[in-house]
Amino acid sequence: MKIALVAATGKIGRHIAAHAIARGHDVTAIVRRDGDLPAELDGARIVIAPLDDHDALVAAVRGHDVLASAYGPQPGAESSLVDVSDALIAAAREAGVPRVVVVGGAGSLEVAPGVQLVDVPDFPAAYKPVALAHREALKRYQATDDLAWTFFSPAAEIGPGEARGRFRTQAGSLLSDANGKSTISYADYADAFVAEIEQARHPRQIITAAY
Repeated sequence: MKIALVAATGKIGRHIAAHAIARGHDVTAIVRRDGDLPAELDGARIVIAPLDDHDALVAAVRGHDVLASAYGPQPGAESSLVDVSDALIAAAREAGVPRVVVVGGAGSLEVAPGVQLVDVPDFPAAYKPVALAHREALKRYQATDDLAWTFFSPAAEIGPGEARGRFRTQAGSLLSDANGKSTISYADYADAFVAEIEQARHPRQIITAAY
């Protein structure tokens, strides 16, 4: 499978790239500028295409089966998530790429019918700006009916850790363990993300993965 991956040098993106390459996929890593690249991108084709350069982005993704994105904004620039969503949708359309799979935000997952995690009273204030931006980005995808998009939110807590090779996935709502914890490592989330790219089980849905 030919996968174009935006933000392949980030904490999550490099794990997605490594899993996809290890599983035999043809990965194009789309980066903003030339420079030192993480070892996880060995085996990927590197293309420089700023996300605000529509023509460059279209050229970079044309001919791929899937456009994937692990884009995450810098603090203070959370609204760029919406702009990037618009850019990815527009590029996929023009390039004729039928599927878009993106790293979403856990705040957009439901914790009760009609109640998203970002709206619970004890949601951490420090993470609220990015969570709200992810929710607005999700709305952009939900308004898109001509692409098979998937908004793949991680668990509430994601970070470094061992690859257990065991996790659960589901659509729509937050996943927690028996102790009420919603966690996953970068490595296992990336494993689940690449599996979704391969299997295309959740078109036009928000999904998640957690232990």
